[in-house]
Amino acid sequence: IVALSPPPPPHRPAAMALLRRAAAIGGAARRFSSTAVVSSSSETLSQKAWRWADITGFYTKWHSRRAWILDLDPPSRAASVMMTEYERKLLLWLTFVNFCF
Repeated sequence: IVALSPPPPPHRPAAMALLRRAAAIGGAARRFSSTAVVSSSSETLSQKAWRWADITGFYTKWHSRRAWILDLDPPSRAASVMMTEYERKLLLWLTFVNFCF
């Protein structure tokens, strides 16, 4: 018995060129992204005060859904897709009030 191998897939140079170009564009877009808005040397007094007031990260999590999701454990991250912005801020507010009282 002779085992026959399947024929090789047809060569598509146009599709490969498109994939290479998309990969190059995607790599270039990521290169310039940064989470730092202001460097510490050009920071104003107001920005420095807010940065120091945000020791626990509460203000950051209040204003940034991404920071809040990154602070969750993986099962909660998956469940947070179904949570609205109102529910997210309500949960943060209730956690803060519970901490105060």
